[in-house]
Amino acid sequence: MSEDKQKILTVFNRMNDAMVNKDIKTLNKILGDDYVSVHMTGYHQSKQEWLEQIENEEMKYFKTMPQKTTITINSNTAILICDTKIDARIYGFRNTWNMKTEMHFDKRGDNWYPVNAIATNI
Repeated sequence: MSEDKQKILTVFNRMNDAMVNKDIKTLNKILGDDYVSVHMTGYHQSKQEWLEQIENEEMKYFKTMPQKTTITINSNTAILICDTKIDARIYGFRNTWNMKTEMHFDKRGDNWYPVNAIATNI
């Protein structure tokens, strides 16, 4: 695996760990202020709203279980696609969802930053 792909995978894994551990500080550091998450419902959620909902446990993540991950790099942008299972309680409803996450990254200097993520149910 190339160094850039390893860096992207490391960021993705840190995000997953931070979601489960309700580590808002780490998520805030990893994600740019313009980060947008597109949920499987199609709802576009700002970084700030998502972090608030993790903090107040409207979105409570118990475990993430990545199954298959691919990373494609094109110069200073990249796309990570991951089939994963997510055990979470979202707005009071707990389930283990089979998800496909498509996360877009920008390279700034030597580091990769997520700019958005699109989640679909599989």
